[in-house]
Amino acid sequence: MLKKLLLVSSLVVISTAASAAGGYVGLSVGQTDPDRDGFDDGTSVAITGGFKVNDNFAVEASYIDLGDSSDDIDPIWTIEADGINFSAVGIIPINESVDLFAKAGLFMWDATIEEAGYGEFATDDGTDISLGFGAAANLAKNFGLVFEYQMFELDEDDASNISLGARFIF
Repeated sequence: MLKKLLLVSSLVVISTAASAAGGYVGLSVGQTDPDRDGFDDGTSVAITGGFKVNDNFAVEASYIDLGDSSDDIDPIWTIEADGINFSAVGIIPINESVDLFAKAGLFMWDATIEEAGYGEFATDDGTDISLGFGAAANLAKNFGLVFEYQMFELDEDDASNISLGARFIF
């Protein structure tokens, strides 16, 4: 409940700030590697809102569903994880259309492990570090594409995600 309240509050603040120049919202799709032997990659989806403070710094809040990852041994185990990510973003403009960026943040996550035939086996949650880097290409005044790699800590486990997304700039 607290995570949903934080997400809604963050999106309200970002959308208010986005009404001024420098705001953006985005949607991305990617693949998550759960960094566990025998588990397949999950399909990720993220919704992001951000505010570019200046040419070299932005703040972001994202909801990220890291997808479902399953093993291939009976009984099938499935790991699901999602959460809210708050990041500070350092930006290096390459030219008028392309930026490189790196980000560091906190990922407030929930995870579930299910066993086929038995249902939910275990749940966990926490707040851990996230790191990422990527490139943004502005294709038009108000539209761009973002390619990004992120790594999320989930207690002792890690998950890495690579994604491609669209960004709408205010």
